[in-house]
Amino acid sequence: MIGAAPWSVHDPYTDEALLDPWPGYKQLRDAGPAVWLAKYEMFALTRYDSVRRALEDGESFVSRNGVMMNDRMNQVLRGNTLCSDGAEHDALRDVLGRPLTPRALRPVRDEITAEAEHVVDRLVAQGSFDAATDLANHLPVSVVSNLIGLPEKGRERMLMWAEELFKLLRADQRQDRRVVSGAGGDDGLRHQRGSARQAEAR
Repeated sequence: MIGAAPWSVHDPYTDEALLDPWPGYKQLRDAGPAVWLAKYEMFALTRYDSVRRALEDGESFVSRNGVMMNDRMNQVLRGNTLCSDGAEHDALRDVLGRPLTPRALRPVRDEITAEAEHVVDRLVAQGSFDAATDLANHLPVSVVSNLIGLPEKGRERMLMWAEELFKLLRADQRQDRRVVSGAGGDDGLRHQRGSARQAEAR
């Protein structure tokens, strides 16, 4: 079956590809809706229709066995929101989504508006600022953390953790060891899963 499918030697995870991914994306899309990546020995779904079909077919394309590109991290992260299916996934996702619905946000709209105005006033008074780090990062870290009940300790590292955890999708085993170490190790990741389950139980 693989021999009959389109295949490519393109590596979407090189530094060059990450900085300018569009030529590589076009190459893969032009090759077919599912392309075998020779380096990683797996298929890449490259077109809207094939991706949508996979997302809608939870029986054939399960997440509970892991969605990372290396076995070690699939073991570590199994059972979290991303690596779960069905009722378990819905329960974990509901913990995070429930306080962020439009209905839940209405009572805190004035509080969020006031916080946003405070940030803008402070940055304008500075005269110059970085729009990404000083402005865009503030509300997700402060307001969203409050809404979903994250503790104060560690919030300053939240965006760094998010960026590093995203790297776990890669197939580079050396990379995932560095990331897990920075995120508190395997036990730290398991603790995060346990905290989500406790919140769901409440």
